[in-house]
Amino acid sequence: MYSRYHHTTNHHKKRKDMLSFGPRVLLMLVLSGFVVTGSYSSAFAQSPNDDNSKLVNDLLRLLEKSELATRDREYKPSGLDMPPAPQLNLSRVNINEVRDTLNQFARDSSDLAIQLNRVMYQVPGVREYVADVLKVRARASILADRVRRTNDLNQIAAEYGEIDQLWRVVSLQLDQVRGLDRQSRNLIASMNAAERKLGDLLQTGPQLKRTDLLRQTSALSNALAILIQDVEFELSREPQRLELVRQGQEIEQRMIQVTNLIIDRQSYDSIKREYLAFRDAWNTYATRLRSYNDRIISRGIQRVIQQDRSIQELLWLPQDGANLQEVAHLTEALKRDVDEFYRRATLRLLISLPPANYLATSDEFYGTVENLIDTVNHNESTANLITSFQYIESSWKDFSAMFHTVESPAALQLLDKVDNSINALRVALRIEAPSDSIDMAKLVVALETQSTQLSLIAEQWLATESPSFRQATQNSIRNFSNTAHELHRIVLMQPVSMNLVRSKSNELFEKWFQVHEKISRCETHEKYQLQETAVRITQMLMDLRYATK
Repeated sequence: MYSRYHHTTNHHKKRKDMLSFGPRVLLMLVLSGFVVTGSYSSAFAQSPNDDNSKLVNDLLRLLEKSELATRDREYKPSGLDMPPAPQLNLSRVNINEVRDTLNQFARDSSDLAIQLNRVMYQVPGVREYVADVLKVRARASILADRVRRTNDLNQIAAEYGEIDQLWRVVSLQLDQVRGLDRQSRNLIASMNAAERKLGDLLQTGPQLKRTDLLRQTSALSNALAILIQDVEFELSREPQRLELVRQGQEIEQRMIQVTNLIIDRQSYDSIKREYLAFRDAWNTYATRLRSYNDRIISRGIQRVIQQDRSIQELLWLPQDGANLQEVAHLTEALKRDVDEFYRRATLRLLISLPPANYLATSDEFYGTVENLIDTVNHNESTANLITSFQYIESSWKDFSAMFHTVESPAALQLLDKVDNSINALRVALRIEAPSDSIDMAKLVVALETQSTQLSLIAEQWLATESPSFRQATQNSIRNFSNTAHELHRIVLMQPVSMNLVRSKSNELFEKWFQVHEKISRCETHEKYQLQETAVRITQMLMDLRYATK
């Protein structure tokens, strides 16, 4: 039906130089209550020239204001993340050198935050890490200020350990961002050098984020347990079922051993060594499971792989791009799904389509799939794999939009399978999800939930305020909550009117500025809870702005 080989080769040549960098990622600014000092205020004036600039800057300033409100919160590490009490050889510590290096680290982190804010609309992936860079900046600023006022090196070393925990992970994550500009990379390199120097000066070793690591290893163990159950059920007729189950259980025990090492506060090297042994065993097991081409088992494998990536970041393990074996398997699965759709696309179904050149659209899409298969089979670079995948994404939009008009539940179900396969490939290639993948309904529900939480916390504080101010604040919070509820109703309408969504979203933003102005006056012990909730709401509003821009 289609001249596939001719289309594939020419399609690749025609489009290679015209491809845009890729889809944009959801901005996730999850900030905790730490300071961003006044020197950072100018950062938000540096944003790109687009219609969202003013609102985004205003929202960022609210985040800054919430952090400033919690500046007097003392350093209180607890649990697994508490760095071990350092035993410093004070004769080796030059306090002036510590001050100078920490000041340089803080300045670089401020410059990095400014630079990332400049490029966040051009470089996919940056938005996700701006929040953590702000955290590093805030904590470094607090510590630099404290070092100027105290000579308690043991306390300084303990506090620096927490900064080290966060920066090591953020640095590795930023290093993986494709297309990051040279200035940002130079600042990251400078901060890494300062971090190493501070570690030597303060005699601190690498500081793991053990609580986060424990959370991820537990999630991976759970994903493995579910996968083993799937293997037992899906491969019930396979002669090697029991052996596969046993092998999976052994790998699960290896993961449990990693978790135990974290709980026992064993050294980084011990945890890393055990985890690398787990990964070797897991990769062998995953290869065996993929050969069965079972969709449910494939989903289980993807869950484990996603958890594995999170743990690699927390253990500062270099990530070598896409797993070619995984990409090859997912590409074949995509081709099977597409072929199945074509086989079941009856003449009656095609006739029901609106007037359109569906043959050309179908040929375009199938050609991009075969192009990716060729790229995989020739063991080309990750960059070329991503380029080929982006061809698929581009043509899939037209193909999906055209065939989703058919009145056939079976056909729509097959289209969903193809869409799921494309999403799995996106994850495998570590490509950021586009903004239109944001579930606005869930986002708005989360906003409603947080506004309810804000109201409950505020009631305790407002009981101590004047009746007029109490009433005005309650009204502001209620208006914000009601607007969020109206937006939720609009988002659920079919078809969705994006103009109406944008209009109501803008109204929601204005309501939030009014609420934030009121709750910023709180000086009772509810202050911290209010500001932490405010940070979450502001972050969600930034996500909403990105989804509706």
